[in-house]
Formats: sequence, structure tokens, C-alpha cells
Amino acid sequence: MHKLLTALIPSALILAGSTATILALTPTHAVAQSFNCAHAVLPAEIAICGNANLSHLDEQTTGMYFLIVGSGAPATTITTVKAQQGKFLTTRNDCGADINCLVSAYTDQIMFLKNEKSNLGL
Repeated sequence: MHKLLTALIPSALILAGSTATILALTPTHAVAQSFNCAHAVLPAEIAICGNANLSHLDEQTTGMYFLIVGSGAPATTITTVKAQQGKFLTTRNDCGADINCLVSAYTDQIMFLKNEKSNLGL
């Protein structure tokens, strides 16, 4: 019995390891918060929906944007934030499917929004 278990355990571990590897390599579909991925048509949108890290950056950006816009901040601040969001979306979409460009665009916008949020005491 001991010899049988000794022979079976390495095979079971290899099979388990193979399954874990397959699961780890299976792509996960991200869900963007600022738009419906089922309707993504722009290369940037498709890249965001297919990349969990970009999807997370999209969620952060969207969350901070709506927090600021819905905060009762002064009209001048809201106008500035909305204008910057429009510029960000143009920059983001101009990146196409370039992941590094998209990360840079999101990072810049997140830093802008964090600064505005801090200025408002949020």
C-alpha cells in the first residue's frame, strides 16, 4: 500500500500543478466601471476590458471623479474637474491599445483627482 501511495502522490501533485497552471494562465475578463464592456468598440476600451489592472485604474478614476463631482464642491472646481476628465478621455482614447500609454494616462488623471480631492478635504 505504501508503494502504491508513493507512486500515486507525485502523479496527483503533477496533475494538481498542471491544473493550477492552466487556471493561472486563463485570462480573466475585467469589468470597467466607466463604460459597459459589452459595448466597447474603441481600442482603448477593449484593452481596458481585457486587462484587470487597467480595469482597476478605470474604477479608481471613475470613483474619484464621481466623488468630487457629487461632493457639493464649488462650481469652479466642478468645471475644472469635468474639463480635465474630458481631456483625460481624449488622451486615453488616443492611446489605442498601448498598455503603457493607458497606464500613464490613468496615473496622471488619478494624481490630478487625488489632488483635487485633497483640496476639498475629501
